[in-house]
Amino acid sequence: MITEAIKKKLLGKYADNLSRSAYRNQYIGHARHFLENSNGLDRPSIDEYVSGLSPRYKPGTVNKIFRVIRRLYAVNDKLLKDEHDISWPYLHGEAPLIKQRDEYRPQLSVETIAAMITAAKNGKLFSDERCFVALSTTYGLRRAEMVNLRPEDINLKSRALYIATVKFGRERYHLIPPEILPYIEHHDFNERYGVATLSVIFKRIWLKSTAGGEILSGVGWHSIRRALYDNGVKNGIDPLAMRAFMRWKSATGDMAMPARYYGNVVVGLGVTTPVLNEAKGDEEIFVKHPFLPFWR
Repeated sequence: MITEAIKKKLLGKYADNLSRSAYRNQYIGHARHFLENSNGLDRPSIDEYVSGLSPRYKPGTVNKIFRVIRRLYAVNDKLLKDEHDISWPYLHGEAPLIKQRDEYRPQLSVETIAAMITAAKNGKLFSDERCFVALSTTYGLRRAEMVNLRPEDINLKSRALYIATVKFGRERYHLIPPEILPYIEHHDFNERYGVATLSVIFKRIWLKSTAGGEILSGVGWHSIRRALYDNGVKNGIDPLAMRAFMRWKSATGDMAMPARYYGNVVVGLGVTTPVLNEAKGDEEIFVKHPFLPFWR
């Protein structure tokens, strides 16, 4: 068994290395559950723990918990090696396999998203609902990315939007296209929302638009995100450009430092303005963007 002293050390350092995202407590909960229920820290113990998750969780969730355990070991690598002679016992690619037929990742059809946008343009939605539909269909924002937006993240003069991403993705500036600028301008970003509230808002939008009747299980804001990526690629946008646009993990290896070394703020005489060099690529995305034409 894992002693209480080891649990406290491992969990403490893991928590210290997590960003302050809406998923932070969830990740800590998964790590704590592993430490409290695993028979040890070796591979057989991890295998036994993960296999015990299968009856209770979907394959995708099991995979996510495995990644939490892997990161728990990674941030505690030196401690585990020095004090317990333990290293991460898996080779690259040895995570639990998820069969394609076991995955359920619904994306909305273009027609459904167009109906939501039409409802926003025709005044069927509240101001906050219009703003969230605009943000989601333009940038594929996650719920936590939307609720984390603050007034200081919106620069209307520069038509810039700063996204403090979640899930260890790439924080970055985006350009605000003119099609959705009015919906951003009229939203009060001082008002705070929770991720659960965003799910309720999505259901309201679903019912108010001509999207259909009862909402299906698993359908939400991420269903728009998936549709944005898929249809953007279908429209001829390079997949790597779409990945950068949607703030997935940044480059690693030789390109990691150049990607982070660009200055992101110009400080002048009494003014601070964001550098929009990386956001300039958005203009090319907007040309082939699958959903912006519906906002015009």
